[in-house]
Amino acid sequence: MDELLRIIGKLFYFIFIVFLIDTLFGMGSRKRRAKNVNEGPSSSQHNSYEDYSHTNQQESNYNDTFQKPSQLDEAYKVLGLDKNASLTVVKKKYIELAKKYHPDKNKGNLEAQAKMTQINNAYDTIMSHKSN
Repeated sequence: MDELLRIIGKLFYFIFIVFLIDTLFGMGSRKRRAKNVNEGPSSSQHNSYEDYSHTNQQESNYNDTFQKPSQLDEAYKVLGLDKNASLTVVKKKYIELAKKYHPDKNKGNLEAQAKMTQINNAYDTIMSHKSN
């Protein structure tokens, strides 16, 4: 049984390394797609999905712009802070809540784990907004 677990662990490690290398260096197919989009369709070619993919990106940027404030408001509400709170206050509140709801202090408590997930997501949302 231990040998089987070691083999499975090595397999997952190998898959992770391949994924990591592909993510970092495997841009061949992405470069070809970018080249095709930059060249544009010729008169003999039919338009494909890639020719119009930029419209989806514009729509995504629009949605991100108008959804972030509500997500940000919700993040401040989860931490129990005002929108004008400084980074120091946000970090202190995060640490305080993390100490209270951390899974190590609340073993087996699913509500505490869910709350900790909300706290982490709220903190990440606020920090990414403050860094921009």
